[in-house]
Amino acid sequence: MLSAAALTSVAANAQTRLVLYEEFTGENCGPCASTNPGADAIVTAAGNKIIKIQYQSPIPSAGPIYNQYKTITDARSIYYSVPFAPYGRLDGTIQPGGSPGHVAYLTAASINTEQAIASPFNMTVSYAWSPAGDSVTATVNITAVSAYAPSGANLKLRIGILEHMQFATPPGTNGETDFPNVVREMVPDANGTQLPNAWTASMNQSFTVKGKVPTIVDKNNTECRLVAWIQNDADKSVAQAAVSTHVGVPTDISSTKIAPASPIACSATSATVTSTATLKNTGTTTLTSAKVYARADNSSTYVTATWTGSLAPGATTTVSVPAVTLTVGTRAIIDSVALPNGANDVNIGNNVQNSQVIVINPATVPLPITQNFEGTGGFPTGWYTFDPAYTGKTWINGSGTGLAHNASNYMPWYKIGTYASGSVGYLITPIPSGSGQRTLEFYQAYAQNTAANNDKLEVVYSTNCGTSWTSVWSAAGSALATTAPTTTYWLPSPSSTTTDWKLRSISLASAPANAMIAFRATAGGGNNLFIDDINLRTGPAGVGNVINSNSISLYPNPARESATLEFTLEKGGVVAVNVLDAVGRTVANVANTAMAQGAQHINIPTANLAAGVYNITIQTEEGSVTQRLSVVK
Repeated sequence: MLSAAALTSVAANAQTRLVLYEEFTGENCGPCASTNPGADAIVTAAGNKIIKIQYQSPIPSAGPIYNQYKTITDARSIYYSVPFAPYGRLDGTIQPGGSPGHVAYLTAASINTEQAIASPFNMTVSYAWSPAGDSVTATVNITAVSAYAPSGANLKLRIGILEHMQFATPPGTNGETDFPNVVREMVPDANGTQLPNAWTASMNQSFTVKGKVPTIVDKNNTECRLVAWIQNDADKSVAQAAVSTHVGVPTDISSTKIAPASPIACSATSATVTSTATLKNTGTTTLTSAKVYARADNSSTYVTATWTGSLAPGATTTVSVPAVTLTVGTRAIIDSVALPNGANDVNIGNNVQNSQVIVINPATVPLPITQNFEGTGGFPTGWYTFDPAYTGKTWINGSGTGLAHNASNYMPWYKIGTYASGSVGYLITPIPSGSGQRTLEFYQAYAQNTAANNDKLEVVYSTNCGTSWTSVWSAAGSALATTAPTTTYWLPSPSSTTTDWKLRSISLASAPANAMIAFRATAGGGNNLFIDDINLRTGPAGVGNVINSNSISLYPNPARESATLEFTLEKGGVVAVNVLDAVGRTVANVANTAMAQGAQHINIPTANLAAGVYNITIQTEEGSVTQRLSVVK
């Protein structure tokens, strides 16, 4: 519904321009996860000069936030012809650079330049929810500071409902858990409301616009607000923007956390897990009762609990949730809360939480266990991540073209650059069979922020299904670093994959038979930590004493007829070079001979190999090194 107040001739005082930045990001977008922290820091530093809003897009693939409600993101993506993510528009315009519109080109200077342009409008926005919470009425007041009538203009008033979405565990594959100012709906829709295309100085109009609100919107999220902007569809430029204050609903209860008794269980089939749920009174009236529901993520059967008591506005309480049965794999316990004070909850957007539980089959896997993590972002079967504090700050299988070891694209990533100090995350390998002399080899990359940072990586084992862990190796601070400290958000360089990565060779001789093996990372205020190309094998550690890890190169890659493998031996000895296919079968024995200390050059024929990805292993008496080779036809 639209109503326009009578025009006035009150002289307008110029209002400072509020810059609008629209970002198209995604919870499955690896480059977004690496770019957003820097962009958010720039926006935070700019203060009230700018409002940054974001649309959760399906680039490179659709995630759960996007799938909840696609209409608005799809409409705005089409409007701007969005070519990639992360992509943004500053007051509707494209920021120049090597990839025009990339979020990395948002700078403090570009914000200041845009904000210094005098806006032709003063503008305010306020709103009210309907009693049933299913619609919103926005009131926008616009006054022209000066005459404004661009040639060929097609002016629209657009209004978005914003929500700050935060998760205990990443909802997508890129590891992000914090999503500020997500556009959840537009009022009345993405087309907006037609405005006069010519304005005279001091001209004033007030618009009342009503629209539906999806049930997924958390109306009592303290950062749930409305943003309004004036946009010229002729050139997509934005003349002014405004943000409302927050308005909540009076009777509301939310679930803020569900905490399983243990994040890990071991069973060949299924495990029964108990939990507690934390409820919060997010309304303004005292609550005396509510109903709590819980289920496994792959089940539609709920267990229930009833809470009664007295919960003041803003207060929380903890409720025991009946046991839920979870099957083997990375599972989640999902809880929801309803019926505050016995009434229907008009704000169900904050009712649901979930927490990850890993049910591990204790069956062991024969050695060697090798993994390069190339894929679509998730961890391979048999690999698990968890954080014992249920913060969601844990390992992800991060992506970045050419940034992983050996110029590959995927690598386990512990995002120390955005995790609070003290955060702990585990990456658990498949359980290796046997005991005795075993070695874990992997490549590792890490940068400190400053020389004082003491981030730590350990190799640990557990004999009691993750209840306790014993460390067999650790490195921290400068001993862990593979490059110089940097205060910028650090990623390995695609042009220096050998110097940014260091080979680690760890003896597991002290780990008991059939123990769980894991990498444990502890954040200490530093920068990002990566590992890649893991090889868990029999035999002693120490391959780094034989092969200079910085000397290994394999080219051309991809190869057609042949490839050349180069490496330097620190001491002479018997060396075998083999080609293994994707499932670990040896398809070619290239060399198996005594080699002298110094540089080695090995020709690897590939003409008779089928197209695909192969592992080239360099086996010495003290361990092996694996390089990945792509063969094309």
